[in-house]
Amino acid sequence: MATSLPIVERGPAVTRSAVPGLLLGATALGLVALARNWAPSYSFKGKVVLITGGSRGLGLVMARQLVAEGARVALMARDEKELARAAATISPRDHVRIVPGDVRDPADCSRVVASTVAHFQRLDVLVNNAGIIVSAPVACTSMDDLRATMDVHFWGLIHMTSAALPHLLVRQGARVVNICSIGAKVPVPHLSAYCASKFAQAGLSSVLSEELSSRGVTVSTVYPGLMRTGSHLNAAFRGDLTREFAAFALASGLPGVSMGAERASRLILDAVRRGQREIVVPFTYRQIARLVALAPNPTAAVLGWVSRLLPDGSKERAAGTINPTRGADVPLPKAVRAAIVLSERAATRNNERAAPIHPF
Repeated sequence: MATSLPIVERGPAVTRSAVPGLLLGATALGLVALARNWAPSYSFKGKVVLITGGSRGLGLVMARQLVAEGARVALMARDEKELARAAATISPRDHVRIVPGDVRDPADCSRVVASTVAHFQRLDVLVNNAGIIVSAPVACTSMDDLRATMDVHFWGLIHMTSAALPHLLVRQGARVVNICSIGAKVPVPHLSAYCASKFAQAGLSSVLSEELSSRGVTVSTVYPGLMRTGSHLNAAFRGDLTREFAAFALASGLPGVSMGAERASRLILDAVRRGQREIVVPFTYRQIARLVALAPNPTAAVLGWVSRLLPDGSKERAAGTINPTRGADVPLPKAVRAAIVLSERAATRNNERAAPIHPF
């Protein structure tokens, strides 16, 4: 004879007897959070840190702060001359080593790690910071854009982490810091290739965090909001170049919307010291990320409205003129340049004005 589940009348959502337990649980969670924030900080003094994408922008800013704290730093990027200019801005100079290489090439990654370990005799921290940005409507975004961003953000992380891991596993308290983006939590219009690759990068980083924690390696996945690094000059643009570049430059350079790279770096390094596995900075962007997670449909509607304000690139697509163009090669209206003066200064300070090898 078939049996059926008993019918149980629905009672109040929370009974009085359950309240003490809920309060106790909430208190315990609060104490855990406080203990985590007050835990003894990891020190970078004497540590060896390898930073990819270290020749400019956030990678360079982090290198300066790490060396000031007593770390020894290896900077990796594709352009040796650009690396040399970056290293010249860091003191003491003998705490910095430049190692040219491309994160897309597994052999380069292995060589850079081996060279770093041979020079400094150890490796304690890997910062996967190398990145590229393509700003364009989806209709103007090419397969090459998608492949390029995945090659750098996703495969680059795999290649570098695989090469570094044997050396990290023998260091107590080793760290892997994966610089993702708020674009891995918020689907930003006109950054389809960038967001897609960052979502993939963040997913991989989160799994690495779970699996490597038992082996003594702390993996931090970092989701910084918009930063004034000067990176607008080295982003690639397609479609209506003038409007596309102006919109991107304003979003990444306006005070109040973006944060200074130095502040972002301090927040990131403080969180890494505490061993945080997920880092969203600053506070305002943590709230934005939570809002997107809690109310995806309303936020999608808002982002759709934002998308309609941006150029659709239809004329350029019809004319076949959608080749990628570096931001520094696109004219910027005087009013926009005046509004992003802090970002323009950051570009000079953070070695962003030198021409790269290629937009990608």
